[in-house]
Amino acid sequence: MKEAKEKNKVPVLPWMRSPIDVTLFQECPLRLLPCLDPRLELALKNMGFSSLFPVQVAVWHETVGPGAFERDLCINSPTGSGKTLAYALPIVNMLSSRGVKCLRALVVLPTRDLALQVKEVFAAIAPAAGLTVGLAVGQTSIADEISELIKRPKLHAGICYDPEDISLELQSSVDILVATPGRLMDHINNTRGFTLKHLRFLVSGRSC
Repeated sequence: MKEAKEKNKVPVLPWMRSPIDVTLFQECPLRLLPCLDPRLELALKNMGFSSLFPVQVAVWHETVGPGAFERDLCINSPTGSGKTLAYALPIVNMLSSRGVKCLRALVVLPTRDLALQVKEVFAAIAPAAGLTVGLAVGQTSIADEISELIKRPKLHAGICYDPEDISLELQSSVDILVATPGRLMDHINNTRGFTLKHLRFLVSGRSC
């Protein structure tokens, strides 16, 4: 009997034992948000935001603000509560000081429609911080996606190049990528120059 209970026991991570109740948070004016990049504050104001919703404030404090330290987060909040911006804003804010362009944030979503929605949110704020957002969902051909995601070296006419040397110079054209699982695997397995070795943030979303 004891052995059966042990088999059915589900591991509980520390953050699952004491979840943070976002209903205890209130909206926060942008001017009072700690460590917010001024460029992003202006971008949010241009989008019509004057404050952040409770779930956004809670996630901000756990990722950027006073309670910030590196660990996994699980965000569970109703549709329309602002979940996407809740994780998009901290990611963009933390990447705003990056020096070299490479793929540092990956958002994987189960459906194309959901990926398009999330990409729109990132695209609305990322350019203000000098960041580029890419999309890999199979909406266009794989060749078109590769041309958007990978920066090819400039080749000069009349010079012979070693293909292996050229592949070493391939670089990411995006800092943030929003993708569906199938298309992501296509690029991991087949796209030269596509790498996740510089990744800092991984977001896995689901449809509600």
